[in-house]
Amino acid sequence: MEPKTQTVRIPIGEKTVEARVPNLIRVAEPARIPDVADPRAEVRRAIASPIGSRPLRELAAGRRRAVIVVNDITRPYPGRLMAEEIIRELHAAGMRDDQIALLIAYGQHRENTEEELLGLYGPELTRRYRIVHHHANAPEENVTVGVTQGGVPVSVNRFYMESDLKILTGCIAPHQFAGFSGGRKSVIPGIADIKAVKRHHSFPIRPEKISLGILENNRFHLEALEAARITGVDFIVNSVDNAERELVACVAGDLEAAFLAGVEISRKVWTVEFPVRPRIVIVSPGGYPRDFDLHQSQKAIGCAELLLPEGGGLILCAECRDGAGKPGELLRQAKSPDEVIDDFLTNGLKPNGNGKAYMLARAAKKFTIALAGSRIPQAALRDMFLDGYDTIEEAISVMLRRFGPDAPIAVVPHASEIIPVFTDTQGGKHEHQS
Repeated sequence: MEPKTQTVRIPIGEKTVEARVPNLIRVAEPARIPDVADPRAEVRRAIASPIGSRPLRELAAGRRRAVIVVNDITRPYPGRLMAEEIIRELHAAGMRDDQIALLIAYGQHRENTEEELLGLYGPELTRRYRIVHHHANAPEENVTVGVTQGGVPVSVNRFYMESDLKILTGCIAPHQFAGFSGGRKSVIPGIADIKAVKRHHSFPIRPEKISLGILENNRFHLEALEAARITGVDFIVNSVDNAERELVACVAGDLEAAFLAGVEISRKVWTVEFPVRPRIVIVSPGGYPRDFDLHQSQKAIGCAELLLPEGGGLILCAECRDGAGKPGELLRQAKSPDEVIDDFLTNGLKPNGNGKAYMLARAAKKFTIALAGSRIPQAALRDMFLDGYDTIEEAISVMLRRFGPDAPIAVVPHASEIIPVFTDTQGGKHEHQS
């Protein structure tokens, strides 16, 4: 493929920024799969025709308390619509409003504000039904109910375990450790105690390499699935979205069977072919809220790690309106990336954000990394072993001076979820390996 210069549109925050990109070999967009004509009808269809499960209305009959696990602001998906349709079924089964609660699966993220939750779930859901906020670092709010074969303590939200109808909602999309998000991830890390997350997110369960799209032999996935089963998940409702965050499909039913059905649809959306490896990659997490802070924005770097040869150039286009957070503070305090890497390898995951700091430090050792369009001050970025530039084109200019004027460039506007597949010289395809 002959390189060319092209104006490319890249999401940063809530805007789309145009940049003139030379030596362009690929703009890696996900498949343009159209959204469903009627999202509510699709969610209702999925719930009424569950995969591998009895209908939700039957499961709910005679239950005392239902908990619906929902995402926080960092996970864009049609959660409000899902919750409304789930509650519709619970009411049809005879459950009252005071028997139904929404549990926000924060993992280790900060608690969302009332305004943020209103934006996510609307005034009727947030004021009519009980809202429970999960806190990973509050042991008195969590309870241990078992242990996985890999030694992960299944310590999860107490309110969840005390409910006798447990429903998970989420979005199925490629994930750098789990292979795909959604399904079982609502339990660990979503509503898990920090001790469970620490074991699950540390080596040897955590994959050593980026595992976008990989489920087979993926301990991170398998341990989370086992943990979710131990907690007694009754039903899941998960979306599959396209790059525009429009609903492509909804799956519902059994924890594993419905999830795997959604995975096959998601794989078709997010798998992208690359003819050759670029020397420079420009990535975006996909705009707000996926570039909400440096913690979330790091996910776009995972895709770049699979594309770049070691020593390549990486331009991360991310607003980071909420700043660098805990990972940034750890990087600023460190004398070198190795110090951050050694801490994680020695101590495993800690509540101070060292897991994300490790991923950023590891990438900073392998690549030249620049942030473009970020609200994080450039001086602070330099303290984190990263460069900062006001514009994408300024970052490109610096990278070309470093890697040569003819260095091939690829652009990945929704890199947090892209699964790269390389096309070899014989016309075959091969995915990256974990």
